[in-house]
Amino acid sequence: MYQLYYSPGACSMAIHIVLNELGIPFEGIKVNLQAGENRKPEFLKINPRGMVPVLVEDGVTIREGAAMLIHLMEKHSSPLLPKNEPARTKALEWLMFANATLHPAYGRGFFLLKNVTDKAALEPLFKVNVAIINKLWEEVDTQLANNRYIAGNQMTSADILITVIANWGAHFPLAPTLGKNAQRLFAEVSALPSFQKALKDEGVEYKIAA
Repeated sequence: MYQLYYSPGACSMAIHIVLNELGIPFEGIKVNLQAGENRKPEFLKINPRGMVPVLVEDGVTIREGAAMLIHLMEKHSSPLLPKNEPARTKALEWLMFANATLHPAYGRGFFLLKNVTDKAALEPLFKVNVAIINKLWEEVDTQLANNRYIAGNQMTSADILITVIANWGAHFPLAPTLGKNAQRLFAEVSALPSFQKALKDEGVEYKIAA
């Protein structure tokens, strides 16, 4: 059985949702980041980086979210990763955009909130960071103007991860601007039974599509 180490609402939720989509039983192990559980020796033995998600399968540990998604989709032949080209390459490109471009942009926002305690200093820094995030959402909205989903007309794991990340803006003092096409995607993807089950199991409210 799979073991998924997760933090509620974090990028680990995308793995949770995909496992639900695949109908695969797994053990969810909650890691309270606010309480510093990710820095305890027992967790650092599992992931020395002190980060979630972590996926364990028969003693094999995967510590990168995109790698987990690709592994699960390939092993279980999921349509969330197309097999044929050019659809496969496009799906992988947008998955990497979500994982390596959009995710870090939000991560910088959380870093500022945690480390800049002077409100007067925080405001201009945060505005700059949100402006960067807004540019990324403009790109997403443009892509969705002619496609139902981010990589085309078939849903992929990139849509799931992007929809998870979008909800993080609810924690920001200055919310990112989300276009109508992006909001359409979030409403559709967040309504999936697999997504709703993950929200319920993790105790998370999805605010962006409300």
